[in-house]
Amino acid sequence: MPTTFKQSDFSEVNGRSIFFDANVLIYLFWPTGSAYWEENYAKLFRNLLKQNNNLCVDFLVVSEVVNRIHRIEHRKVSKGNDYKLYRDSQPGIDALKDIYTIVQDEILNRFDVIGKSIDKTEIQSYLIVDSLDFADKATVSICKQNSMVLLTNDADFKYVDIDILTCNNKILNP
Repeated sequence: MPTTFKQSDFSEVNGRSIFFDANVLIYLFWPTGSAYWEENYAKLFRNLLKQNNNLCVDFLVVSEVVNRIHRIEHRKVSKGNDYKLYRDSQPGIDALKDIYTIVQDEILNRFDVIGKSIDKTEIQSYLIVDSLDFADKATVSICKQNSMVLLTNDADFKYVDIDILTCNNKILNP
């Protein structure tokens, strides 16, 4: 039976690999204005580093981090303007360079990048409408396959069959 660990339970995942969801990486490495989440996940991250947990991401998570942060920056400076115009503008290019620096220096230097080959049958198993988006289903599969704990703030994962570590009470409360 899967376990949901709260922030203060971090010592219970000592020795386990922790798979970071995109939302947590964004809270850690890009200012969002969500001080509560940023502070709590920063504290949890420090504890996992001190505890020497193996920290993991995959290509899909890194892709989601890059794309979501770039869209956050687009909304900050280009309210209502076309995203593609922003992407090709100097502010958009500069933001992307900053994002790539964060990915290189903060994520790729601290996290193992794992992955798996996903075949046609597995993709077909994801074609079920439920609380998870398509990429989240791959995250669950990676965590199951590697016995990892998922560190997430996304309440969509509340009822999945994997161990979760979170600061989000919506996931913790029945």
